[in-house]
Amino acid sequence: MEPRELEETARRYGDSIYRAALHMTAQPSDAEDVLQEVLLERYQTKQTFQTAEHERRWLLRVAVNKSRNVLRFRRRHQTVPLEEAWAMNAPSEPDYRPLYDAVRTLPYNHRITLDLYYYEGYSTEEIAELVGVRPATVRTWLRRARGKLKVQLKEGWDDE
Repeated sequence: MEPRELEETARRYGDSIYRAALHMTAQPSDAEDVLQEVLLERYQTKQTFQTAEHERRWLLRVAVNKSRNVLRFRRRHQTVPLEEAWAMNAPSEPDYRPLYDAVRTLPYNHRITLDLYYYEGYSTEEIAELVGVRPATVRTWLRRARGKLKVQLKEGWDDE
């Protein structure tokens, strides 16, 4: 399929595909993802269609199947908004609350490194492999995160 043919298919059937996906998933972002996946599958398929209606039905069937996959994934992988997850995992002991709040203010790479190192028990080499950076970078992130926490909490921590 040529790119201009795909553009024509998207123009002609995009709204129908999106609406079908939206009705099934009830999430605009999921419906957009389904639309993109359907169009990608149409672009990659070698199938020829006898009529425009045949193509439309094929696209909608693919949209329904992709939407079901999204729903199946959602059922298996229950998710909550990030802010709710933070609130659910907040320590209940008042002594830890300032530390928890301070960690939340750190940049993402520092937070994830602290979590993997202290809570999950990974070594710096293992974290480097998981995150895709050099071990020295992980050690630098840990050192900087500890420094920022020390300043924020104004405690005399002993660095390792």
